[in-house]
Amino acid sequence: MSDAGHDDLIVPAKWSARFIGWFYWYVRRLFAKKFHAVRLESSSVGVAQSLDDSSSPLLIVMNHCSWWDALVFVYFRGAFCPTRTVRGPMDRLQLKRFAMFRRLGVFGIDPDNPQSLPAMVRYLQGEINKDPRLMIVLTPQGMFTDVRTPVEIRPGAAVLAAKIRGVRVVAAAVEYGFWTDARPELFLRIQDVQTPVDPTTAGWQRAISLAMQCNANELAARVIARDADAFDVLIGGATAKIHPIYDLWLRITGRKIAIDLSRRTKAKLPRTS
Repeated sequence: MSDAGHDDLIVPAKWSARFIGWFYWYVRRLFAKKFHAVRLESSSVGVAQSLDDSSSPLLIVMNHCSWWDALVFVYFRGAFCPTRTVRGPMDRLQLKRFAMFRRLGVFGIDPDNPQSLPAMVRYLQGEINKDPRLMIVLTPQGMFTDVRTPVEIRPGAAVLAAKIRGVRVVAAAVEYGFWTDARPELFLRIQDVQTPVDPTTAGWQRAISLAMQCNANELAARVIARDADAFDVLIGGATAKIHPIYDLWLRITGRKIAIDLSRRTKAKLPRTS
């Protein structure tokens, strides 16, 4: 054990509510600048609105397809769970490069050391003892993975779900794509993972894998359909523009600025309940 009372395999987080509050403000502005829109799939709205309500721990399992994912978790917490403290693992070597992430609740592990998993479980159980409403964010695929690749996850999330009493497990799917603007769109879908009949590590492994795959499939279908009505806009989403001078000319001549795809839009997908 280290002198701070933590396993030597863990680089503990240094949570700062003030810092993550400022960083959320920065991320929100960054998303507004870099993305044409941040969209939440409509069936996820009720789930998102309930995440900050309960007194139990919350485990978010998210796919990992982009550099932006680390900032998505900051936005996710600020938008949906602003009263929860956060913990999330990161390769300890990378955490040395981005040490400020420790103030966001990130702790360091060695993903290639088999002893890191039990050390992580002990660390997080200790953190839950301090704060029973702790929010844990994991990317259980363990590496950057294309959204079209079938979901395969490491066992860490399932082990935590099996050991943490009363935990609520939620799958978050994120995807990035281009629609009709020069900037990309960020798409989110959030759904609860149903507690398995057999709530062991094996049972949770199956349940989390299935939920993440179904979530990714549903989100992808709606992104492919390009149906803006299937999403609630969280940031941005204004009419796509071409160029300030040409946009002004279009306005003067009474023509639309946005690209009109209404004649070429496929039948809309049914909404999920």
